[in-house]
Amino acid sequence: MPPSIPKVGGNKDAGGSDSRFFTTQKKGEMHELRLELHSTDRNTKVDAVKKVIASMTVGKDVSMLFTDVLNCVQTGNIELKKLVYLYLINYAKSQPELTLLAVNTFVKDANDPNPLIRALAVRTMGCIRVDRITEYLCEPLSRALRDEDPYVRKTAAVCVAKLYDIAPALVQERGFLEILHDLISDSNPSVVANSVAALSEIAETSGQDVMKISASVLQKLLAAL
Repeated sequence: MPPSIPKVGGNKDAGGSDSRFFTTQKKGEMHELRLELHSTDRNTKVDAVKKVIASMTVGKDVSMLFTDVLNCVQTGNIELKKLVYLYLINYAKSQPELTLLAVNTFVKDANDPNPLIRALAVRTMGCIRVDRITEYLCEPLSRALRDEDPYVRKTAAVCVAKLYDIAPALVQERGFLEILHDLISDSNPSVVANSVAALSEIAETSGQDVMKISASVLQKLLAAL
């Protein structure tokens, strides 16, 4: 499932409300936003990205701030990363060339020490349905499926189903279906559940029996209950 959309409002200050992010664009606003996006103050930067997301939400073109917003992803702050990734997902289809600029960021975040960031990176790559991105997704996804953290593994399992929608041959070539079958015997019930859900979705999409329920598979499922 795609990253949850953060509340644009965030913390309300004493003299304002969420509506301050939806103010009408004025002359020089883009320049001001660009300066705020490059601010060294984290709160100023978070608020600036929220303003960009708010403009994007009401249909305003803020693609000219792509590289400025992308720069903000170099942070350990989960809220800020979610906002930036939301922006990237929105412009992926209309600006595929620009989205490719984010590939190095995805790959780097997929190796982050924080499992939440690793999972967020893989999930977002799966949501960006751009053919040229998929080739870069395979290695991070392969690692995520074997990650030591169950939250990353269960996120990666769902991502396999999303990748299958875009490149079914690639999923088969990289052995991702076999890994999903292996994850059915995972020690974590959430990983098992997501692996089964992913295989079911792939089976429905392909019209093939990729689940392959055998006696041993059934025993694994019963053991996970």
